[in-house]
Amino acid sequence: MSVQYEILKKLVKLSGMKTRGTMSAAEIVALKKKENAKNRIPAIHDEEIETVRTDVMGFLVLKMMHRAKKDKACLFIIGGGMVSEPKPASIRKALRFAKETEMDLYIPYYPLCTEYPVSKAYEMILACYQTMLKDYQAENISVLGTSSGGNLALGMIAYMNAEKIKLPRPAYIMALSPGTCPCTEEEIRRMNELDRKDVIISAEYMLTAEEVMRHGTEVPDYMINLQKGDFTDCPKTTLIYGSDEVLYAIAPSLEEAMKKYHVDYEMIVGEGLYHCYPVFPVCPEGKAGWRMMVRLMRENMHI
Repeated sequence: MSVQYEILKKLVKLSGMKTRGTMSAAEIVALKKKENAKNRIPAIHDEEIETVRTDVMGFLVLKMMHRAKKDKACLFIIGGGMVSEPKPASIRKALRFAKETEMDLYIPYYPLCTEYPVSKAYEMILACYQTMLKDYQAENISVLGTSSGGNLALGMIAYMNAEKIKLPRPAYIMALSPGTCPCTEEEIRRMNELDRKDVIISAEYMLTAEEVMRHGTEVPDYMINLQKGDFTDCPKTTLIYGSDEVLYAIAPSLEEAMKKYHVDYEMIVGEGLYHCYPVFPVCPEGKAGWRMMVRLMRENMHI
């Protein structure tokens, strides 16, 4: 590990950024509502990209469109534990991703579990994908999700199968540290073991997250536990984890699901690295992860 990475880890630990597992679901929702009320959607001015605001099901979608017309697009689903809106810094990184991959981006501000059960987010994400199909061929669409966005990115396929929705599948899915909850004692055990290494998410928080995501409503289990999903006809998929994050505890179960449904997948594990490290390129390891993410997207979308 680089010196910069070791310093970063220490700074994150000192900042108190790690999710507080002692908070109840109601306390988490109340806190995130206050934080979201202060969030803002940044104005983007760029010579290469035009940013357009539209809506799907009454929820905002930011479209980053290349001024020089492109025929390929990515549904870019930013995480936030299903309770936080995309931050301005994440939108600026999305702009960088659009330029480096040469793809148009659709960035949904999907319904959060501060107000709705997670099933509402699934419904909106699929509706956003359907909107994209009006302007792009399915073979020219990819889906990239980070953290809870990774849950939605891959879970969209399970949702289509569960609801028997007949739509062409996207060409490629990339899911970074998909934010799914444990459902077995073995998964909980692995998560607790990784808790001491994770500087961002606590194992205890992931148990509370289930209550947050259900929002007092019955929702299909696969929306909470992605590893229970039906991934029939899932396109090529890349899963990316850091080995020092609690969500890596679910990787073996998710890998079993990929094999069960004969998905063409690869799993990349950043040894000793943190949650969603490719989208936090602030140290050499993160910067290498970003370059890898861009390269894989371009290669798999034949750009």
